[in-house]
Amino acid sequence: MPHIKTYARISPDCSQLAWFLVTSANLSKAAWGTLEKNKSQLMIRSYELGVLFLPQQFNEHNCFTITSDVCQWTSSGEQFILPWDLPLTDYSKTDKHWLWDVAHTEKPDTHGNAWCPK
Repeated sequence: MPHIKTYARISPDCSQLAWFLVTSANLSKAAWGTLEKNKSQLMIRSYELGVLFLPQQFNEHNCFTITSDVCQWTSSGEQFILPWDLPLTDYSKTDKHWLWDVAHTEKPDTHGNAWCPK
């Protein structure tokens, strides 16, 4: 299972997207590198892979229009569907961390399966 991260530059009114990055990279020195030897050498400790979506590669505009309605999406290259709801919301005090090595049987997925690690 890939361990992906997504990063985006979203406008304050949540209507436009300047860029979107899906990657395996963390925001760390190991993933992005650090200058060493009197800033003459870039040391990268782990190599990562990602895909950067820039609107200029798909249309003549400087941004994508954000849409959440898959049925109204067009392939014009001007719209972008995000994998989360906007505006983003803070975690609540009742939210719980999901850990891979802890059983989660209280709420099965849409197929009726629960997560029960061995």
